[in-house]
Amino acid sequence: MAIELSHIERRMNLWQRVRATGLQLFSPREHQAVAIPAKARGRSVSQDALVNLIIDHVDAAITVYDADGKLIRANKGAERISGFSYEEMLDPETWRHVIPGDDYRRVMSILANSRLENFPLINVNPWVHKDGTRRLLRWSNVALPDPEGGLALIVCIGFDITDQHQLEMTLTKAKNEAEQASRAKSEFLANMSHELRTPLNAILGFSQVIRDRHFGEDSARYSEYAANIYDSGEMLLAIITDILEMSKLEAGKLKLAEEIVDVGRVVESCRTMVAGRAEHGGIVLTSQLARPVKLRGDQRALKQILLNLLSNAVKFTPAGGRVSIAAGRTLRGDIELIVADTGVGIHPSAMTKVFQPFFQIDHSSTRAKGGTGLGLPISKHLAELHGGDLRIDSTPGIGTTVTVTLPAARAINGDSEDEPQHHRDR
Repeated sequence: MAIELSHIERRMNLWQRVRATGLQLFSPREHQAVAIPAKARGRSVSQDALVNLIIDHVDAAITVYDADGKLIRANKGAERISGFSYEEMLDPETWRHVIPGDDYRRVMSILANSRLENFPLINVNPWVHKDGTRRLLRWSNVALPDPEGGLALIVCIGFDITDQHQLEMTLTKAKNEAEQASRAKSEFLANMSHELRTPLNAILGFSQVIRDRHFGEDSARYSEYAANIYDSGEMLLAIITDILEMSKLEAGKLKLAEEIVDVGRVVESCRTMVAGRAEHGGIVLTSQLARPVKLRGDQRALKQILLNLLSNAVKFTPAGGRVSIAAGRTLRGDIELIVADTGVGIHPSAMTKVFQPFFQIDHSSTRAKGGTGLGLPISKHLAELHGGDLRIDSTPGIGTTVTVTLPAARAINGDSEDEPQHHRDR
């Protein structure tokens, strides 16, 4: 009996202390509407009513628990963010919905904490609304002592930081992307210093020999050097053209000069332009066009797409390998341009980066074989300008297939309505 009286006295002392603060805990709805007598109007307001007004209208979720972790108060902010009423929150199962998974166990461990010295505690966890909407809250958890120095109440105050968190994530992502782009451009410029100096040094060196007539009247030697100068100039022009083209595409300043394009002629023209390099490298180069295909587009841009893809295929295919180019219509009527090779392929870790401007998959390999490494980004941009797309399927050591798909709306009707041969052969 003495123990029971002591327990009751301790509770009564706690209640008197809480009442002295003006915080109404056990009857949260008693003072929502405060009627103030006419004589008292403008003079005084119940402390309980004032505290409840503040708690219920503060822009935060507030929950109060007793020493046993039982919920004894939840404000309107908690009801609004969770979608559950205070009465529904009294059911422990409600909280398994509001606080899912591991976060539920972590929050329950905080409420089970009975040591005052472990407070205050800060934690961040999601709240799931009754309708499934997820919000992120940052909580300050404080403990109030009883007269005997034990833990009496745990007050949890949660602020909705969802928008702030999303903004921080967006800013962090933008910052990382900017830093990555800056690093890629710096690396690109460092590599290009070698690419630009190589043809320039050749031009200067060979032209100096011709100017000073180092070999007397040996016109054959000078003719050979003049050819080297021409080749170096072409190489330099190609590098500069790629850089300028990429700059225009990034700035959105490149406009299509549309006309009716014979795809077969474009394919054959591009095949002819790389045939010499393929033959010199011991590579078999084939083309396939099942039926005549015409479309409305920019002929120069389409040629550049195919030349970039064919050049890469030939560049990274060893002797004895094969490179093929095919064109036709899909069952949906889209136009496909396909360049396939049996080359070295692309490692999966690099697949997410191959379309990044100024990114080179393998710097040493690219430098050894020449080129800017801008071919794929340029080709993808040009395909997208036509309303199409470019995708890559590649297996290291097996080869790479690049497919350019252009929308059916660009096709000139009547040229190739049937399924193309290269689709039937698959």
